[in-house]
Amino acid sequence: MNKILKYAYTNFWVPVMGRFISRFIPLLEGKPPKHQPTYDIDGKKSK
Repeated sequence: MNKILKYAYTNFWVPVMGRFISRFIPLLEGKPPKHQPTYDIDGKKSK
């Protein structure tokens, strides 16, 4: 059960909600972000 929840969190919840919330970055900070947000919460996809 924990594997399913972790998979759903890292592969669905973080990207979907992150993209939704990133729409509010200019509103909250007053300017657009310099870099596109990454949704890599565990560091596995770092360049």
